[in-house]
Amino acid sequence: MDGPLCRALLDVVKSREGRLYIVAEGVGSLLRGIAEEYAELARLCGSVRVTVRSDEVELDSATLSDLADVFTAQADVLDVQLMHMADQNHPQRP
Repeated sequence: MDGPLCRALLDVVKSREGRLYIVAEGVGSLLRGIAEEYAELARLCGSVRVTVRSDEVELDSATLSDLADVFTAQADVLDVQLMHMADQNHPQRP
């Protein structure tokens, strides 16, 4: 695979209790990679046909661009939340 999604690898961590967790930074990269792919499809193709639950759906360039914006916004929100949590874990020096 090439393109932005090839860089979006999700690291999985297993807790002592056996629960599986995905590293949050990877989720942000995945969201941004999907956004880049949709934006590129909107620029190059204008529209694409996708299969959703056995139905074919056509996504025009405006819809692809809107989806790219939504995925980018979600990645931005996740980044802000992660930065906030990181700040809480590292007390500021006087």
